[in-house]
Amino acid sequence: MARRKIPKEVQAVFDRYVSGTAKRLDEKEALDMLQTEFSLSADEAQIMFDSFDKDKNKIMSIWEFQQFYETAGSNATEAVKCFHDLDSDGSGKLDPEEARKGLEGMKTGTGRCLEEKEIDFFMKTASDDDGMLDIAMFVSLLHRLKLYKSPPPPKNVKCHVLGEK
Repeated sequence: MARRKIPKEVQAVFDRYVSGTAKRLDEKEALDMLQTEFSLSADEAQIMFDSFDKDKNKIMSIWEFQQFYETAGSNATEAVKCFHDLDSDGSGKLDPEEARKGLEGMKTGTGRCLEEKEIDFFMKTASDDDGMLDIAMFVSLLHRLKLYKSPPPPKNVKCHVLGEK
């Protein structure tokens, strides 16, 4: 089976943190990369690492990093900012009300507003058993919804328009 080629921008970021010829980062190296390259706090980097370390071996392979990059990539900083803007109680997780408020103010990449039934579906499938979303769940949800653009946010929510400057 042929391996997919790693995109140059993914390889370039990863290679800045790799020692020697290994195509993997131990947990400490990966956390440093996530904090430095994507402006994540230590806690956020740990959540992302734990979420994307698919085999749970405390090592981030180039393939696991590629999955992170394809999910969050160049929008990671904006998605984290949006997450913090929506997390009105500062708990580090979005409760169902906070998440719903944010999703109601966003449009898909094609410019379509999300319908109530779509919001309900994504809230059920993206959240934990308590209906909460951590930063990794939120970033993955944005990726699944292809939420790269949004209208002005609802009142009292200062969410950046993802993918636009």
